[in-house]
Amino acid sequence: MKRGSWNKGIALCLTVVMCMGLAACSRSNVVGSQGGDMGSVEDTGSVEDTDGAGDTGSNENAGSAGDTGSVSDTGNGGDYSPASDANPSGKENVYSFQELDVLRSDDNVSGMYYQDGKLYLLVDNYWNRFGCYKVNVDGSDSSYLELALPEREESYSRIECTLLTHAGYFYAVESSGYENRYFLHCWDMDGVLQWSKRLDSGDAQEWIYCSQLLDGGEGRALVILSGDRREAVLYSPQGEESSCWELDRDIFDRTNMIYAGDEGTLQLLLYDEEYTKIFWTSYDLETGALGEQFEPPLNNFYTINKSSGTDLLLVGNMGVYTWNAGDAEPTMLMNYVNSGLSANGINRVQIIDDRHFVALYNDHASWEQKCAYFTYVDPADIPDKEELVLGGMYIDYELKDKVIKFNNASDKYRITLRDYSEWNTNEDWDTVQTRLNSDIMDGRMPDIMLLSDLNSYVNYASEGVLADIGALLEEDPELGELKYLQNVWDAYSVDGKLYAVVPSFNVYTMIAKKSLVGEPKSWTMADVQATLADMPTGATAFGDITRGGFIYRMLSFAGRDFVDVESGQCHFNSQNFMDMLEYAAALPREQTWEYRDDYDSFIYEESQYRENRTLLYSLFIINLPNCKYQIRGDMGEEISYVGFPSADSNGSILSAGEYSFAISADSGQQEGAWQFVRCFLSPEYQSSAECDDMPVLKSAFLAKAQEGTERPYWIDESGEKQYYDDIWIIDGEEVNVEPFTQDEVDEFCEFIYTVNRTAYYDDHIYDIIMEEAEAFFAGQKNVQEVADNIQSRAQAFVNENR
Repeated sequence: MKRGSWNKGIALCLTVVMCMGLAACSRSNVVGSQGGDMGSVEDTGSVEDTDGAGDTGSNENAGSAGDTGSVSDTGNGGDYSPASDANPSGKENVYSFQELDVLRSDDNVSGMYYQDGKLYLLVDNYWNRFGCYKVNVDGSDSSYLELALPEREESYSRIECTLLTHAGYFYAVESSGYENRYFLHCWDMDGVLQWSKRLDSGDAQEWIYCSQLLDGGEGRALVILSGDRREAVLYSPQGEESSCWELDRDIFDRTNMIYAGDEGTLQLLLYDEEYTKIFWTSYDLETGALGEQFEPPLNNFYTINKSSGTDLLLVGNMGVYTWNAGDAEPTMLMNYVNSGLSANGINRVQIIDDRHFVALYNDHASWEQKCAYFTYVDPADIPDKEELVLGGMYIDYELKDKVIKFNNASDKYRITLRDYSEWNTNEDWDTVQTRLNSDIMDGRMPDIMLLSDLNSYVNYASEGVLADIGALLEEDPELGELKYLQNVWDAYSVDGKLYAVVPSFNVYTMIAKKSLVGEPKSWTMADVQATLADMPTGATAFGDITRGGFIYRMLSFAGRDFVDVESGQCHFNSQNFMDMLEYAAALPREQTWEYRDDYDSFIYEESQYRENRTLLYSLFIINLPNCKYQIRGDMGEEISYVGFPSADSNGSILSAGEYSFAISADSGQQEGAWQFVRCFLSPEYQSSAECDDMPVLKSAFLAKAQEGTERPYWIDESGEKQYYDDIWIIDGEEVNVEPFTQDEVDEFCEFIYTVNRTAYYDDHIYDIIMEEAEAFFAGQKNVQEVADNIQSRAQAFVNENR
């Protein structure tokens, strides 16, 4: 079907964003996650036609954290190139900003426009309040215009899409009732309702909904209908349907984004037929022909939009970028950290001129939605500081916020960021680690390194590229006098020296009832088997687990029994490992489930420890108070921290908490690097709520453990603590979960002090074990032969990769 024609004398300013699954219209763009999964994108709203032939780059979607509108390439942003070896300057891509105090806390911004020197913010909320704020970009002369919706019988109604045309008309699509009826409303600039039209057919057998509302030029509204029919319908300001185009499903099923082109063409982000790549191309509405295809670098960007002056606007973890067809890399427009913007991403942007824009963002500290006026800052106007680089596999908003605070407080140092996740590609996710390893080994290591891979960390330390953190800590006049948990330092030490700053940690262990195991002096697979012999018939050590699952868990907990990371020596032909294989042989290859209904299955699972059907409970310890429900509830009696069975009874592992850092041994800014990372070891940070895991400062660790003796409480209006009982439901019965006793707290702390090693796991070692062990599981070889083969292959692999 095709009615109407494309008016070539008037450029139809068409911005359509369509999702792969054609879901209903949303208030926000959702464009996948880091790594290139585009996901779905809905409700962009409009791109305004300011001169009858072009767009201003305004994007009209409500946006979510990290989601942006469109922004023009002002020419003031510096070049961004992940392939460049040069460190970016902290004086580039900088914007100052002034908050505009105009929004209410319950406002959902569904559109933002700049027209005739005024900023317009279309807002709605869950109380059927719909209207528009009108304000100067400096925050002055603010007013609110209510756009009243027609009264309806149904109590349920919500705004789906909104629009302000350059010609001066407000539009909104309202869904009313639970039958998904859709209405298009039009108001003039005085807020007077001009007309309302129903968009769906009213046929109960036909599923039709409005997915987008776009500017059609000359005050017209372009409605995108999806469902059983997919059409673009153009309405005049008088409410007349002037044109309608059928949208080809064969093309648009693979289309992620659609934008207006010139004279009857669209620009698309189009998946190939295998959905493995996405291209930027043009599409002729008359002929259905596609133009030249370009592959944009979209792997590592959260949101993708059109903007004036550039083909695409890309918003990533580090800032806002622009990209034009044919460019190998995007160009950075604004850098969050360099600009000091403590935000969980930009929601939408409205360009004012080549040096200014307005943006919505979520404040990092309060999560409040804020509106601010941004002004480009010339590098010549920014004070010089000694600059150092913090790099990592992925740098989150929490750490960025800490960098911003450090930069603002320091007169001497400025930290810039190098996020290696920028090098991710869909084709090769090892690119990031390869690039990081290359930079470190070739002398391009960042001054501060955010650690994420302990195995690589040991290699770095062995190569001498990391600074001696132990020495820096000892020389620190304040921190050198404090007592930290030595077991954590031991876990992260290499050849007796500490090369990492580990502010907090977690412990992963296994617990068992004292009534079953006592306080064992040894805890090997032989001890486990002896304990099982005294338990009820059918009892298992680890619950429902397959061979592969057991081998995976064995490597994680006890891998260091079999691979000495520092020396590179393997010990897979040990008796303890052979005992592991013999236990694995009795496990199923695949999980087999006894049928139970959902409730019975849940009860069966949660009661397995109380009923002595399973011996060992895997316990992940963030802190003692958080373990109360597992120990008091699931286990139901006194426990022993036995860990995974291992040769030296050290089957518990330690992992770093939210952050851990290293400093380059070759950095010319070691003093500045230490000034930043030492903050994470300070008593202030260690005792704060920011330190979510177990702190390494001993006094802070003990204070947090002591919280396990307290009953839960809430604070009343007078500031008083109101205590209550913790209730845990076990086997359908309520159990009062009592706080820990002081003896239990002391026992917990003494156990934690003994955990001094980290997890070991390697996919290649796992594959070697599973491949060779199959002959033993099948009865073709004895356990000694298989263990010898695993030892030989594993040793060869470790030798090759040291």
